[in-house]
Amino acid sequence: MSRADHLQQFVRSRWVRLALAGGLIATSAWAFLPYVNYRIANSAFVNAELVRVAAPIAGQLTLELPRKGDFIGQSAALPLIEARAPDQRHLLELRGQHTVAAERANLARKQLSEIDATDRELADRTIIHRNGMIARLGHELDEARAEKTGCSAELALRRDVGSRMEQLVKGGTATPIKSSEALAIFEATSARCEIASAKVKRLEVELKSAQDGVFLRDGVNDVPYSQQQRERLLLRRQELEVRALEESLQSSQVATAVAEERDRLARVSHSAVSLPAGHVVWSVAASPGSTVAEGQTVLDLAACQNRFMTVELPERDFEKFRTGAPAYVRLVGSDDWTEGQIRQVRGSAARTDDRLLAAQVKRPDANSITVEIGLPDTDAEANRNSFCNIGRLDEVRFQRRSALAFFASLGQALSRMVGYERRQVAAVRDTGH
Repeated sequence: MSRADHLQQFVRSRWVRLALAGGLIATSAWAFLPYVNYRIANSAFVNAELVRVAAPIAGQLTLELPRKGDFIGQSAALPLIEARAPDQRHLLELRGQHTVAAERANLARKQLSEIDATDRELADRTIIHRNGMIARLGHELDEARAEKTGCSAELALRRDVGSRMEQLVKGGTATPIKSSEALAIFEATSARCEIASAKVKRLEVELKSAQDGVFLRDGVNDVPYSQQQRERLLLRRQELEVRALEESLQSSQVATAVAEERDRLARVSHSAVSLPAGHVVWSVAASPGSTVAEGQTVLDLAACQNRFMTVELPERDFEKFRTGAPAYVRLVGSDDWTEGQIRQVRGSAARTDDRLLAAQVKRPDANSITVEIGLPDTDAEANRNSFCNIGRLDEVRFQRRSALAFFASLGQALSRMVGYERRQVAAVRDTGH
């Protein structure tokens, strides 16, 4: 028998045909088993929320702008924009106010120094005037005292002459007229002595007052002109001191405002952004080195650490999904299954998701629900795959009840159907009789 006949006999043998039939049945059972244990959806895709970075100021983008597809492993500050021509009008205005306040304060201090110099000159003049007046009054007092002394001696002489004239008149040697003349001269001398005594007292009072700083002569106030000018300068000094203090305070406040304005200009002239970790640059809306306006979109970052997918399923299965329940995900083209969790379930009448997403989520069809499934954070996969696999299609499986429970429920359904048929037959028989 030839080799072909042996091969034909081997293929037509009973046990080979039984083995082939068993293999086909096992393959069919293996292919059908996932649909028994799981609800399977093939229309899911990986999605993620976007973080939009807009230009806080108008200016020129730096050359260090990240490229599309770059993965941000660690959070870092990135210089973003340099202002081309910052508005410095307020700073210039503050500088002018600071200069004016400083000049006014310096002018007030200069006037105070001049007043101090003039006050010292007037003080010297006042001292000289006082010393001169005291010396002059001292000499006048000496003159008055000398005049009083001479008058007193003459008064004593006139008194003696008058006494002798009275004796001569009594003796008949002299006439009464001579005695009257002697008496008149005595009275005049006595009056002149009283005037000299009063003058001495007046000069003593003036000298004592001058020594105390108050002058009582005619045409002079209680203090000399130099002292009056010093008092006026005292009032002026007080005004200038208050003004200098106010201008100094204003200058200090404006200097603080100038420093704050400089810091603000430094902040707005160079803008930096902190790029969050675990994100991928999804899109770049402007080229490095280009000019952007305030509020213009610069970057869109996709959150690789918070990826998810949405699955559209029939609405009759709404009650079978619970938040936190497991779901098994496999990327199309991969053999690895990953366990995720159900985040939320939305009906077909719910409003469209308004989040800023990397992939567009279509509105569910009528009588359909949208199930959102959160994916675990896998840094290795995010670093290895481009764009963190966002947009890739997935196969999603939701756990059903066990196979035995499925067949048990199927048997119960068949039993109910058989019982129902038997009741129908019995009812027909009863009706026929």
